[in-house]
Amino acid sequence: MDNILNALVYTLMPLFAGLVIFVGLFKNNQIVIRRFAKYFSLFYFLLGIYIFCLKNTNFELENVFLSNSAALLSASGGYMAGFDTLGSIFAILISFIVLICFICAKSVVTAKHKIFYPLVLFFEFAALTIISTQDFYIFCAAALFEVLCIYVLAQNFLVQKNAKNSAKDYLILNAFFIFLLCGSFALVLTLLSHNAIEANILGLTHNAADISSTIQLMLFLPLLLLCALKIPLFPLHKPLLGIIENSNAALGCVFLTEFILGFYLFVKFNIYTLSSVFEIFAPVISIMLLFNLLYFAILALGEVDLKKSFAYFYFSQNSIAICALCAMSPQGITGGVYQCISASLISLGLFLCFCFVSQIFKTTKLPFMGALASRTPKLAAFSFILTLSAVGMPATSGFCAKFLCTLGGFAANTYSQNTIWICTILIFLGLIINAIYLINTFRNIFFGADECQKCKTADLLRHRSFALFAIVFIVILLGIMPQVLTGSVAKYAEMVVSTFLF
Repeated sequence: MDNILNALVYTLMPLFAGLVIFVGLFKNNQIVIRRFAKYFSLFYFLLGIYIFCLKNTNFELENVFLSNSAALLSASGGYMAGFDTLGSIFAILISFIVLICFICAKSVVTAKHKIFYPLVLFFEFAALTIISTQDFYIFCAAALFEVLCIYVLAQNFLVQKNAKNSAKDYLILNAFFIFLLCGSFALVLTLLSHNAIEANILGLTHNAADISSTIQLMLFLPLLLLCALKIPLFPLHKPLLGIIENSNAALGCVFLTEFILGFYLFVKFNIYTLSSVFEIFAPVISIMLLFNLLYFAILALGEVDLKKSFAYFYFSQNSIAICALCAMSPQGITGGVYQCISASLISLGLFLCFCFVSQIFKTTKLPFMGALASRTPKLAAFSFILTLSAVGMPATSGFCAKFLCTLGGFAANTYSQNTIWICTILIFLGLIINAIYLINTFRNIFFGADECQKCKTADLLRHRSFALFAIVFIVILLGIMPQVLTGSVAKYAEMVVSTFLF
């Protein structure tokens, strides 16, 4: 019963909370609905941390899915579910982002609140189902439901027509890749059943050696495309770019979690479920990621639209995390996971700051912004800390993440030293370009030419200050005490590499 409560009930709680709002229990009272969603998310986030900290960890192969916050369970019909170490961490991270979303929604979501809050909770439920389930078709159904929630949110709360069209394109591409997965999964299930292997993701992971490389490749390619759409990689970035550049503070929190899901799918399927095929394609994926890193970094540097330039920066940062995974070393996987968490938190904080700045100036064009530091000192302080963390300032999570990624690259034993040096130089070049973009953007907004004569400037409201303070606190905490996560993640990475990759 404890296992069922840890895995199923924890995953289903956001669904029940969303249904409570959706069925009209609160009689469409905006204040009550907002408070219920916010306090539920706070409780849910703290519950995840509590479960994660109390559970003992076992990193042996047969217990890879039993570690930390939930044990693997088998219900009727052979359904399998459970959080592994990485899934537990990402489940907590997603619940934290949803909490920040509801905090920021106070001054953003003024209409259709009865739709917004349930949809975000349904999205959270779908995301946790993707992370926890070991059933092929439940995974596909949850992935489709998750992107459908994004589409409905975009259609109801994004004003620009091109943003709605981007959301439609994003839904179509996701659905197409998911249907490809369904066909591949059906073929794999047939093969597993023929060999008397339990037909689920766990069974595939433990028996991948008995499946031909051709069959694995049919499963690998649509999964890689689905991950590339969520990370995203060029040229699949355009739908998500159109959504992010037109999002407000609350909606952006939801859309930025797509990278977390894409990263987790990349680890779960490509690194150990389909490891034999991944080892072949890892060098090609690394080359694509290096191009992705430099291309988006250059676009961010030359873009004058604040939110669009941020989207390019966000895409560029994501490439570093996946590139570290392709090193196929314990240090690389540890650094990639840490970079994913750090980039998600820092990008979330910067996006909130940029949204608040855009509201003050009533424009997203950088040339029409400037001299905001003296008028909004709290916003300037939070933006400054997050900018330093994104650049890689010591005592912040950004520094630890980039250091671990670099260390993981040099620890790789599958590439020549010349290849490692070239890749490292290109990554540092991308980081330098990103640093120039961030410093120039911060300087133009807060210390540039005075463009605030007709602006109604006011410093951060209390709920916005709390949201940014929570993000900055975690960023600094992970920078000063990286062992909070590196201990569990390092053991998990060593197990994955020793068992599946080599």
